[in-house]
Amino acid sequence: MKVLSEEEKFARLKLTRSESIGVRLFWRLIKKYSSAVEVLNVLKKHSRENPSRGYKICEDSVVEKEIENTKKLGAEFLFFEDELYPPLLRETVDTPPVLTFLGEKKKLKEFNKRKLISIVGARNSSIMANKLCRQIAEDLGRNDVVIVSGMARGIDSEAHKASVSSGTIAVLASGIDIVYPPENRKLYDSIKESGIILAEMPFGTAPQGHLFPRRNRIIAGLSSGTVIIEAAKQSGSLITARYALEYNRDVFAVPGFPLDIRSEGGNNLLKQGAILTLSAQDILDHVFPQNMTRNDVCQKDFLFDSEEVSMEIDKSKTEEIHEKILNLLSFTPITIEELVSALELSPQEVLPVLMELEMENTIARISGQRVVLVRN
Repeated sequence: MKVLSEEEKFARLKLTRSESIGVRLFWRLIKKYSSAVEVLNVLKKHSRENPSRGYKICEDSVVEKEIENTKKLGAEFLFFEDELYPPLLRETVDTPPVLTFLGEKKKLKEFNKRKLISIVGARNSSIMANKLCRQIAEDLGRNDVVIVSGMARGIDSEAHKASVSSGTIAVLASGIDIVYPPENRKLYDSIKESGIILAEMPFGTAPQGHLFPRRNRIIAGLSSGTVIIEAAKQSGSLITARYALEYNRDVFAVPGFPLDIRSEGGNNLLKQGAILTLSAQDILDHVFPQNMTRNDVCQKDFLFDSEEVSMEIDKSKTEEIHEKILNLLSFTPITIEELVSALELSPQEVLPVLMELEMENTIARISGQRVVLVRN
């Protein structure tokens, strides 16, 4: 890729910030005139000769102010020609000419070498959908996959929270400085420190309805595949899925209960051929189809393995754990990991008691390393 001069970068910012210049027109003009500097000269001449039909070009002072504010925030501009521009996004037909990003360059460089999967879904997501989202994001992260999402309420937020430590990219529908929704300020700060935040819109732009589809195309464009977890029939998540299909990327969908309106979109995607997704394994089978197996990619399960657990636990403590387990369990399955976490104990303390309860037929272990109460 060619190196852009500072003059050309300024001209490209000026063009992209001009109301009458959309992304596709931008690229047509660049293709025809080779540089943004020349495009601006041509447009100025056209406007002088045709005042009533001229293009409304952004003022230099506006661009200068944006550059100043962006630097103050600690953000940088990322141009299409830059080495660090995300490689998959560069392949799309309507790729942004320039993005603003927050985060470390070395982190962006690292992410560009890893697999990226986007996870999107309902803003009013259910408890179980949130739980599955976190589980999928964590398992993907453990297998060197970076999670991409839009930092909205619900599924987006859960996906980011579960992948901040392993790698996440947040794409905003606003300027790089705007936190939306406001309650995600802490999440925004965490991603800024450990991940990458991207925005196409100018500094200070508030989120507006028509900007979310533009953001969604970037989410889809960055990723090898897009996972849909709960999406209504008419939702932004389906727009992301549509873009993913247009870009010839995989679309994964988690099935939902037919009478739940939050599941209509995802279920319809499955009818149309989306990849049925029940766990991270279903995604990883497509991301790493040649050299990975379930034992390689999935989180290590807690097993009822007498060789790994000590049976020498104080009897009084065992009875106490026994009672706590029965109080926590219900006829709805939960994972052993969740149970251990809720008890705030070590697996070595909990697993022997679970073995006893299973032998007594008080609990049952089912697929996915989950346990369920059989009788009180």
